[in-house]
Amino acid sequence: MEVARGTLEDREEIRDLYTLYSITLDSGRYDDWIDCFTEDGTFESQRFGKYAGREGLCKFVKIYKESVVGAQARHVVTGVYFEIQGDRATGSCYLTYYHSRNGKTALAAVGHYADELRKVEGRWRFASRRVSVDGRA
Repeated sequence: MEVARGTLEDREEIRDLYTLYSITLDSGRYDDWIDCFTEDGTFESQRFGKYAGREGLCKFVKIYKESVVGAQARHVVTGVYFEIQGDRATGSCYLTYYHSRNGKTALAAVGHYADELRKVEGRWRFASRRVSVDGRA
């Protein structure tokens, strides 16, 4: 069934992608996290910089793993919103990031993601994802 903003199947797959991104990153399933992006996909953050393509995303993963240093991170996304135009979409969501270590959990950051998505070979993926943390220039 076609709806004004894409099919119901497309909408559900994109919602799943937003969840899968956080779950794979937080559980250390980095190959699956990279697979959330298109082959030429980009990830950009104020803290870590910009990384493009599979090779770039692999470099980001190495830096990210070192930054976590044995702690458990939790990326919680809310307010997911996106608009679909054919095989492309734009989206955004809020981010609440928790960091747990030595039995203590702390709120580490609050911000949002700005996304461009593309349907490639029948599957939705992030073509670009930019995270902005509130209070950081």
